[in-house]
Amino acid sequence: MGSVHTLPDFLETLKRIQYMKLNTHTNTKIQNLILFSPGFIIYVGLIVFSIILCFYYSFFDWDGIRKTMDFVGFTNYIRAFTNNEFRSSIVTTFYFAIFGTVVVNIAGIVLAVFLNQKSPLTYFYRAAFFFPQLISLVAIGFIFKGLLSYIGIVNTMLVNAGFAKIDFIGTPDNAPLTVLLISIWQTTGFATVLYLAGLQAIPNDLYDAAKVDGANAWVKFRYITFPWLAPSFTAVTVFLFTGYMKIFDIIFVMTGGGPAEKTQSVAVYIMKIGFNQFRISYASAVAIYMTILVMAIALILTGVLRKREELLIS
Repeated sequence: MGSVHTLPDFLETLKRIQYMKLNTHTNTKIQNLILFSPGFIIYVGLIVFSIILCFYYSFFDWDGIRKTMDFVGFTNYIRAFTNNEFRSSIVTTFYFAIFGTVVVNIAGIVLAVFLNQKSPLTYFYRAAFFFPQLISLVAIGFIFKGLLSYIGIVNTMLVNAGFAKIDFIGTPDNAPLTVLLISIWQTTGFATVLYLAGLQAIPNDLYDAAKVDGANAWVKFRYITFPWLAPSFTAVTVFLFTGYMKIFDIIFVMTGGGPAEKTQSVAVYIMKIGFNQFRISYASAVAIYMTILVMAIALILTGVLRKREELLIS
């Protein structure tokens, strides 16, 4: 008789437990939705909506001031595609993106390997190399403009030391290289941190086995360190390349795209034609071109490098 009376009680208790779990799961989903919503709304409002609006404006002839807009279809896209200044700015942008990505990757891996060693100053070096990443790009631009201008601190020191002045940012030959080196200095810390995290995820057993087999430092790096850094290499490369494709702040502050448009990236070109020349629709078309280009490159890079990860780690 006791079992007959306790079975319904057990089933009722089981139902209550299931209800509590379901209720808890529902509350968790609601909490996650509440926490997720602000960022999603901001992203949609500032990024997605802006891209849609930019795409809409690109089919009109509008200066950003007039109340009326004239529909011109694909005229702005054709004009941008045949514009020499736009093509030149694309070449300049790829110059920064390709060389910046390659050099920062190499510097980041080298620094990460050295910083992964245990020493009393390891944490100090890690903070020192990452510190430039924390500084505003605008602030970096103003700092180096004050240091490297023709009447700046560096040239003053050179003259006092008996050397001739160097026009770091005033000539078409020197300005692109100067901007590139400064941007490399600023982004190397980011790559170093990601590679350092990748190094610390490599099992020590692999190095111990290689040591027993008599492998030297280069063999360990070639067959253990570098293949296991493949996921970090993918993340760093994609982030760096897409970031350099949007380079704007340092160039705008230091050179404004000059001299002779040799440092004019696409982002600076868009700013110039959109807000200085009041050609909002044409600037929107250029921006859509670059959005599609950057997205395509990011997808291709990610796909190729993911396959490389599988080949190296498998």
